This record gives sequence, C-alpha cells and structure tokens, in this order.
Amino acid sequence: MNTAETRSVNCADVVHKAITSSVLWLVMVGFVGSMPNNAHAQTEELAAQRKAETDRFFEEAHGALDSALEMFDDKEKLPAEQDLAFYDFLSATKQSQERKIESYLDTAAEALGLSSISDRRIRIADLRSKMASHRKNITLYQRKKISAPDKTYNPLTVTKTGYQKKIESAKSGIEGLELSIADEKAALVSELKRIGMDLDEEKIDLLLESITGDEFVRVSIIFDNAKAFALELEQLTEKTGEDLEAAKKYYGVYLMLLKTIDRLQNKFVENVDVVYYPKLDEFADAAQKNIAHAEKAIEAGGNAQVLENNIYSNQTAFEATQLYKQVLSQQKHEMMMANLECRKNILTAANTYKTVSLSKDLANLLSTSRRAFDSIANLTVPDLRPFENAKMREAFGKITRELRK
Repeated sequence: MNTAETRSVNCADVVHKAITSSVLWLVMVGFVGSMPNNAHAQTEELAAQRKAETDRFFEEAHGALDSALEMFDDKEKLPAEQDLAFYDFLSATKQSQERKIESYLDTAAEALGLSSISDRRIRIADLRSKMASHRKNITLYQRKKISAPDKTYNPLTVTKTGYQKKIESAKSGIEGLELSIADEKAALVSELKRIGMDLDEEKIDLLLESITGDEFVRVSIIFDNAKAFALELEQLTEKTGEDLEAAKKYYGVYLMLLKTIDRLQNKFVENVDVVYYPKLDEFADAAQKNIAHAEKAIEAGGNAQVLENNIYSNQTAFEATQLYKQVLSQQKHEMMMANLECRKNILTAANTYKTVSLSKDLANLLSTSRRAFDSIANLTVPDLRPFENAKMREAFGKITRELRK
C-alpha cells in the first residue's frame, strides 16, 4: 500500500473514531437522560421497533442536513453583505447562505421529531379536544333543555327528554375518552422513561400543560432521535472503507446535526426570554392592580365579601405567575447549560471537519474531547410540585391558556 493509500485509510479510520466518540457525546450532552442500563438486554422486538422509528426520519433528516452541509461548504467563499456593491444586492452572501442553512436545519428538526412518543402526544391532544367538545355540547344541551317542549309532533324539534338523552350520551362519551386517555398516558409514561424522563401520569399532565412543557418533550424526542441518527452515521462511516470523501461527508452531516440541536436550544431560550417572561410580567402587574382596586373598593363601601374573594383570586394568580417564572427559569437554565456544551462540541466538530482531509492524526484531539464528556450535565424535568395544589393548578391552567393566545 502506498503512502497516499495509507493516509486515506488512516483518515477514514479517524473520522470513524470521531463519529463513534460523537455518539457518546450525543448520549450525554444536553439530552434528557442517557442510554438505559438494560440497553444490552433489549429484546429483538424492541430493537426492531427502534430501527423502524429511525427509518421513519433518517432519510428526510439526512437529506436536509446534507443540503445544509453543502450550503455550509459554500458559505466561506461568499462575500459579507456589507462588502457588496450597492447595485449588487441580489448576489448570495454569507448572511443569505446562513438563512438557507437555518431553513434546512429546521426541516431536519421536524424530521427528527417523528416518534411514537410524538404520535401518542398527538392522540392525547385529539382525545382531549373531543372531550372539550362534549363538555361544550353538554352546556349547550342543558341550556336548550330549559325551553324545550315536553312533547312535540315535529320530528325536527328536540324535547326535554331528547336533550337529556344527548346529555347522557355526551357524558358517556367523556367517560370513554377518559379511559382512552388513561391508557395513552400509561403508555406515554413507559415511552418517556426510555428517553430518561421519569414521570408519573399527573406530572406528565402538568408538564404538557405548561407553555414550554410540550416543547420540552419535543426537544427531548429530537435529542433521543439524534442519538439514533448518529449511530446510523457511525455504521455508514465504518462501511466507507477507504472512501475518505464519503467518511468526511458523514462527519459533516454530524456537524450539521449539532447545529440543529444548537438552534433548537437557542429557540427555546429565546421564547422564554422574549415571549413568555414579558407576558407573565403583564399578568402579574394586572393581578396586583386588581388587588389595589379591590382594596380601594372595600374602603369605599363595596361588597367586602365579594371583593375579598377577588383579592384572594388575584393573589393566587400573582403567586402562580411567579412560580411559573421559576419553572421557566429552571428549564431555561438547563437548556443554556446544555447549549454551552453543545457549542463547545460544535467548535471541535467544525475544526475536525475542516482538518480531517489534511491530517492523519486527529485521535489526540478527539480523545481530549472525549475526556470532557463526563462533566456534561443532562436536562432534568422542572419541579412542578407547587402546582399540584388544586387552586394553584387551576391558576396555572388559566395562565397557560392566556400565554397560548
């Protein structure tokens, strides 16, 4: 074997080692939990199920990340916007290329979000929507029943008895939906444990009912799928043999995978800071103003009992906004810490990608990165215990509905 061939084999091996060590990083950095202790004891059925799930998203995610990589490679050759002549505003620039890269990363994130967990979340949401529709109908039927006739010869007119049957049918429908939701939630508890989220059914409700909870779970799913995606890249890289360009391409796709994760983490933090915190502050201010108005109304001779109840409700709402901010703060902190480690790994991966075709000895660099993995923290589910109180949970739900408007 000549020197060039030896260099090619060494480099391909280095890329393989790089992605192998990257898989370890994906297990540990910024993800919810790690590989389960009994991973080696998985049944063939579970392994086949996991493979089937990976097959759902792999090609679409890989295509989007590969396109992002092409844009990334071309970006350095382009001028910055400020360097263009004023009449040359239609030319591609580093900034316009970055926007294209981000669109492909978003597409990859959507593909990586496909999961049996996501399917189950959607089913639970659909079942709850049907329950809400039944409850709305019950309210309507109860109102119409008041004016309905006792008897009628008109087949299009509903009697009091007819409305009562409709009410009973809707209540029966709610009971059936509640059983279906309970089954789905029990299965969801089991599936979330697989990605490291150890929750009971009540805590799942609280988490998914929070404004960021659903996104928190979605990001966790994407992170878990990213691990499976990286494992596929590792196997593909191993099969490249002496094809250094193919090995380098797979490592470049892995780099884009890290950038996708970075983008998700930053979007999460930005939403907390720019959207949710200001809205919560508005709700808190409104609650305090309502309390002040009620106190003045009591002094002016208003109905003290009603106004005291109003004060209590607004105090509960104010306390709920403060607790809500604490939950969001905890989630934001977890995501920022994970993102800090993610960015470190992006720096290493980007340098490795640019260097891999020029150097045959990058093992020391990767070994150094690997030694830092043990210090990387995992995301943890926020403490939602303060909202387990019935009154506080009711306020929590109202605030969430307002935040979603």
